Amino acid sequence: MTTPAPNNGLRAVPPRPRQAPGNRTNNVNIKLPDLGSLPPLSFSVSKTVVNGSAAPAAAPKGAPGSDFTSNEDIHAYSNHGRRQARDRASLTAMDAEALQAILKNIPDASGSFAGARIRAMKVSRPLKKIAAAEKLIAKLYVQLYAGFQREFEAELNKVGKGRVQKQPRAPFTWG
Repeated sequence: MTTPAPNNGLRAVPPRPRQAPGNRTNNVNIKLPDLGSLPPLSFSVSKTVVNGSAAPAAAPKGAPGSDFTSNEDIHAYSNHGRRQARDRASLTAMDAEALQAILKNIPDASGSFAGARIRAMKVSRPLKKIAAAEKLIAKLYVQLYAGFQREFEAELNKVGKGRVQKQPRAPFTWG
């Protein structure tokens, strides 16, 4: 009978991993058996492990430039907002068109397609208004920065992106 080697009060250290922990995603696909007349169902579950923990990464705190401490901050903030609003506007407009195209192919309760196009337009109209509002938001972000430049032009020229301005030299005289 052998006895284990004494560990002198030290814990056993597991071997070091061969790679540094990184981001990895484990996917699990589950397919349910065919249930007759019902359409086939499948579920997909993803778990992303970020640097050894399964917790999601912390969300960014505010938009870029939201400190409003310089001209560049205000420019970055308005540019970020404009880009997001522009992207949302185009996606929402495409979604409105897709919704309208799908709904106009659904007949009414009696099986008639007579009013399907008008009903589809009525349903997708709010989505089109949302897309127009997002375009307006993008335009207002541009106006934000333009107004800032117009109202604070003198101060911007005086500061000159944080550089120290040269003092004007006194004119040379002979005497």
